[in-house]
Amino acid sequence: MRHCNVNTVRNWNGLWVVTPPEILQGCDQLVISPGVPIHAPFIQDALQRGVKVTGEMELAFVRSPKPVIAVTGTNGKSTTCSVLGEMLDEQGIVGGNIGTPLLHQVQHLSPQVEWVVAEVSSFQLATVHTFRPRIGILTNISPDHLDHHKTLEEYRSAKSRMFAQMDENDTAIFCWDDQQAREMMEEALSGTLPEWFDGFPKPARKGTPKIRCYSVEEKVENGVSFTIDKNACRWVTRYVEGVAEKLFPWDFDSLPGKAMMSNGLAAITAALEIGLPLEKIQSGLRRFHPLHYRMELAGVVDGISYVNDSKATNIESALASVRAVEGELAVIVGGKDKGVDYSSLARGLKNRNGRVFLIGEAAEPIQASLEKLGFANMQRSYTMGQALEEATSHLADSGGTVLLAPACSSFDQFKSAEHRGELFNKMVADLERTRSSKG
Repeated sequence: MRHCNVNTVRNWNGLWVVTPPEILQGCDQLVISPGVPIHAPFIQDALQRGVKVTGEMELAFVRSPKPVIAVTGTNGKSTTCSVLGEMLDEQGIVGGNIGTPLLHQVQHLSPQVEWVVAEVSSFQLATVHTFRPRIGILTNISPDHLDHHKTLEEYRSAKSRMFAQMDENDTAIFCWDDQQAREMMEEALSGTLPEWFDGFPKPARKGTPKIRCYSVEEKVENGVSFTIDKNACRWVTRYVEGVAEKLFPWDFDSLPGKAMMSNGLAAITAALEIGLPLEKIQSGLRRFHPLHYRMELAGVVDGISYVNDSKATNIESALASVRAVEGELAVIVGGKDKGVDYSSLARGLKNRNGRVFLIGEAAEPIQASLEKLGFANMQRSYTMGQALEEATSHLADSGGTVLLAPACSSFDQFKSAEHRGELFNKMVADLERTRSSKG
């Protein structure tokens, strides 16, 4: 490793970037972590010098000996990838933003692996150049990571890059129920390329991919949805050229609620596209178990269910969780303030009319948005422990569900969303032990 003298240390939105003076001299390619904003001065300096700036996802794709199924979107990426992984079984590996870096995985594939399933974030897509998945899935788009991307349009553009290199041999899959996803589907059909970021070359469109859709709400041509038979049984149904083909009944308890059902349909659509037998698709759906900190049942104590959705780090995912819970609800909301507009969160919470317990840095702006709507069924709890205690007291007589659905990232009080979720589960376990010891 070449040793360099450091002459500049910059604070870029809380991130300290060390820039040795000679590091870019004679540099052809700069590989950056997904967490480094492309607008950071050091990155812009590299681009202006003609240095190719890329990331781990691009390198993994170039080195992968197997075709890639890529999943992106604001919400539902991890669940969709995990369901696909269960369907593929030994024929696939799952990696990327979901856990193990993909670059390591693709260089150590077993002989049985035929597909690489990659969860891909907007941060990772911001630095791809030739990335071209055989199957690309977009689950949805809503405002998120605006502390990293300059605007919603830039965030959306990063997601669009997944489809930029695809041609007629590839398939792009979109959620019909999401307006932004439908708009991006139209762009893919028309061959419209996303706006490229400062300093990044814009590739030439090679062709137009095949388009498939899925919907929980309505039937979609060339896609997958549901039909209800005369016995009120819900069937997974494929529509091709106006003909409906009922595939199998939907009876998978591990994917409750509209959001989780949508993730399941996304995985089914991809699985059908690559020719997986229906038996493998169904067995994969049955094997799937909810991921940690995603609508995870942390425990049931004295008639109160405690549900951990710490991974609900944006408004849409939090509201999907709130809508999925039936009965009396006490919801814990808040965390690091990303500077987003909380009015849609406030409307959703008001419509659900559960008791809201506000925590963290974002408590004040969320409270202000709720007060504008005349909603008063809330209180400031400041910490998650205090909120859990107060929510438990609130439901002591009626029973119901205490739901952790922060709608915010965790970095004001916790190391990560996983750390927040882990502590929530520990608090519930401690509560359960305390109640048990009292007989």
